[in-house]
Amino acid sequence: MLRALLGAVAVAVVAGAQAAKGSPLIQALESAPAEDEARSILEPHLQDMKSMEKEAVELVVMRQWWALAREIVSKSHEQKVDLSFSVRKAVRSLKDEADELLRTLNPNYGMAQQVSPAFQWAQNDTSIFLTIKYTVRWNAPGALEVTDPSVNMTGNVFNFSGLGKHSNNKYKYFLSINLFDNIEAQLSSWSAASVGKLSVTLRKRWARKWPRLLGDKKTKVNNMHLWMEMQEKLDGSLSGFSSVSNSPVTCAAGGKLYCVATDTCKKSENCSQCPGKTEANEEAHLCAGKPSEKASLSFQDADMDEHQLSGEVKIHKARNDFDVDTYAVYWGKSDFAKLETSQGEEMLLGEVSALSNDLDLQIPQNSPIPEGATHLLVFSRNEYGEYSSPGSLLLRDAALPKAKPSGLSFEDEDGGKDLVKGRITILRAADEEKISEYSLHWGRSPTRKTTQNSFISTVKKEEGKDVSYWLSSQKPPDGATHLLAFSKNDFGELPSPVSFQVVDKTKPCVSRGEDSCPQGVQVTVDENPEPKQAKVKVTVTPAKSEEKIEKYRIFWGKKSCGDDVSSSSKNGHIRDVRKEEPLEVELAGPVPEGSGHILVFSSSPNLGESDFCVSAPFQDDQSAPKAEKEL
Repeated sequence: MLRALLGAVAVAVVAGAQAAKGSPLIQALESAPAEDEARSILEPHLQDMKSMEKEAVELVVMRQWWALAREIVSKSHEQKVDLSFSVRKAVRSLKDEADELLRTLNPNYGMAQQVSPAFQWAQNDTSIFLTIKYTVRWNAPGALEVTDPSVNMTGNVFNFSGLGKHSNNKYKYFLSINLFDNIEAQLSSWSAASVGKLSVTLRKRWARKWPRLLGDKKTKVNNMHLWMEMQEKLDGSLSGFSSVSNSPVTCAAGGKLYCVATDTCKKSENCSQCPGKTEANEEAHLCAGKPSEKASLSFQDADMDEHQLSGEVKIHKARNDFDVDTYAVYWGKSDFAKLETSQGEEMLLGEVSALSNDLDLQIPQNSPIPEGATHLLVFSRNEYGEYSSPGSLLLRDAALPKAKPSGLSFEDEDGGKDLVKGRITILRAADEEKISEYSLHWGRSPTRKTTQNSFISTVKKEEGKDVSYWLSSQKPPDGATHLLAFSKNDFGELPSPVSFQVVDKTKPCVSRGEDSCPQGVQVTVDENPEPKQAKVKVTVTPAKSEEKIEKYRIFWGKKSCGDDVSSSSKNGHIRDVRKEEPLEVELAGPVPEGSGHILVFSSSPNLGESDFCVSAPFQDDQSAPKAEKEL
């Protein structure tokens, strides 16, 4: 009987599914009264299994023509045609129907058992987070999904229900929670994205730390758990918050009203003792009044035209905004007074709900700044009025400087080849009103910065004065030919700079054999026979080009200039000879220990002494007889 019933069910299911397709083969199989007739219908197709419709295989299995089904599978192996998906699909459908039939033997099977699902919770300053598992115990297996899920959130109540199957039983999961405080239903959300779980985010009416989830501290829920892993991640947002003790919900349970300022419950006639909240609001269970804290603002003008604004005005909530419904932003004529029209109307820029996720106002492009406006003001508002003290922000009209520096000067004092250093002087701009500083760059032309590493430094403006910057010894970037100075403020640089062409001034004789190197030096024979005493004539052959040279410097030397000459090679300064003076020097006096050469360097007045030199050997005449020692 069971076999006949399943066969009838299978025929009905498959017939309904396939009728729409209208395939002649499928229609013929559906009309076949028995397995033998079905074999005759399929006989022409058994030799080419690839051409046989997969639905025909499913129909054979669903009609429970097992011998024919096995024959088809055997043929598919011979012809290497994979029918596993179609066969498994049909068998699974039959099995599901059979299992469902067996479950109906239980007289209570059709009735879903109502249970309370297990859940975990965590919180940050603005929200409560729930994860609900479709099972009665958190660590036990449960339904993978629910049908007809229903979530209701209002006031301080959260309700969830849904139907699920597990272990051959049907369950109606139902959870109802009376929360510690009110929530904002329109800003709360839920989703069933996770397998076997429901995720819920409840937006708190007021941003603060709850001492517990439930309104009644005596209520015990066995399958409620703290969501430890999530709470550890959220604890940072609760830094600085102390757990409150009461709420409008808990105070209402005792027939009292909640005083936010003192976190206490008061009788309605005692709201006069609630600081700043003296109005009794029985419906909301609150001692109410005007907001008691102000917000703050941030804004950066994105319109670079002078006297015009655009951009996003961001409102930063009051720390305790329990009693704020909206934030109203006005044009201000000071940091506390609203700007008014000629008709005496306050100039409101816009108003934003305190519950909004995006607390900002947009000022359109090219919006003119109202005459007399110096600030933006934000007032905290509710049904009882505005907080008297606003948050304020000084308006800063974004505009580039109007004038470039009047001039730029620089003289290289380094002396090294391809190296520069010295003081850069920036002549102040004719109009410095919108200038806060000047920026220095290397330029590849009088107007364009170098492609790479152009920036040198910024120099603060000094009211009414020219400013300067000391450029330490450095190699300019590739392609640099100029110094550029730009007028600058917080909003950018004036595109047009003032420029100065850089001249790399080198000291004389920076490489051996240059025309600015001395051509030579001659030293006569030492005429003083005393040891370590010299009497010679030193003659310097001047450089071919003395344009850079101020003087020649003569030193005793330990080495000749053909060696690696450094400061340690010098062994004492003899004298300097200016280029216009006679270049013959009479030298008479002591010889420093270790001296065997005379060295001559060329020198510039500002750039210093040359790196290379010329030299001549010196031989100390020690022919004088030594004095005999007294006995």
